[in-house]
Amino acid sequence: MSTAAAAIFQQASQLSEAECEELYQQLGNHLSRVHATEEPLTSDMQATLDRRWEEITSGKVPCEDAFVVLDRIQKRLHERAATAS
Repeated sequence: MSTAAAAIFQQASQLSEAECEELYQQLGNHLSRVHATEEPLTSDMQATLDRRWEEITSGKVPCEDAFVVLDRIQKRLHERAATAS
């Protein structure tokens, strides 16, 4: 880890839970844009996306909002961390 990243991590470790949540959301949004790709989908990738979309829109497969799922995972991780300490 670079010196700058270590300093940021040190500062972040002293934030409140609410501040950590806000930072987490902002970093996630930033990093997803940084790692976004402009490469075209292969035909296999497009076929999979089309098939999955049809399963979701037809009701065959239930769909949950990604942010709801990520929030649930984050809460579980916080609960485990609290019990471990």
